[in-house]
Amino acid sequence: MLALLKLGLAGIQVLQLINDLAAAGFKPNGTTGNVFTSTVKDAVMAFQSANIGPNLMPLKIDGQVGPLTRWALDVALGKIAMPTIPAIPAPGNNAKPATVSTAGWNALKVARQELGKGESGSDNHGPDVMKYHAVTGAGAGDSWCASFISFCFHTGNPGHMPYAATAGARDTLAKFKARGWTYTADVNNPPEPGDILVFWRGSKTGWMGHIGIVESYDNGIVTTIEGNKGPFKSVVRRYTYTLGQIDKMLGWGRVP
Repeated sequence: MLALLKLGLAGIQVLQLINDLAAAGFKPNGTTGNVFTSTVKDAVMAFQSANIGPNLMPLKIDGQVGPLTRWALDVALGKIAMPTIPAIPAPGNNAKPATVSTAGWNALKVARQELGKGESGSDNHGPDVMKYHAVTGAGAGDSWCASFISFCFHTGNPGHMPYAATAGARDTLAKFKARGWTYTADVNNPPEPGDILVFWRGSKTGWMGHIGIVESYDNGIVTTIEGNKGPFKSVVRRYTYTLGQIDKMLGWGRVP
């Protein structure tokens, strides 16, 4: 049985974990030997925030390596194949609610059209990825989650892009904040279709982030559409979260 690897442990399994994290592109900072240090925990959390588990949902971001995170690492390293991701049914009501932002709704319609599109050839590459990057000026090999969101708003609102397109998730949130478009989502003020949600990766005060667009909210469950989440071959797909229990949230945004 796989032992739970966590802060403070040492040994051959920790050494293998450190090597695997590095091979997957999440090398812990500094020299760590075979000890599960705080930098190893940070690397594990960064990996968890960027990948999904065998249930095909986001991993719990706790910095501990159990069977779900180990499975995701093995997928990222090509040791096992990623299973076919089933489609999550779209919400039954596809008519624009009266209170929902028109710009956000238009962006959401584009996001739905892009479901299933994404990487090809190698990680962060492919014609679809470059189509998203064309809006922001980013290049092949760059992370594409924020370029995808910019593409949706730009394409859905021709001639009326509500903010300056950017390939940065945190930069997108900063642009929304500068315009007074950020808010705190809770059961009394739930997210709406077309809103954005931004996550932090690596460190809350660092530069890495991730972004998605809200498709629906119902009885505490938030459904999103996100790109560039999970190992290659990552595609645009739906995810679900429980409001109030979303790991590494930086903030929410809504175009008026």
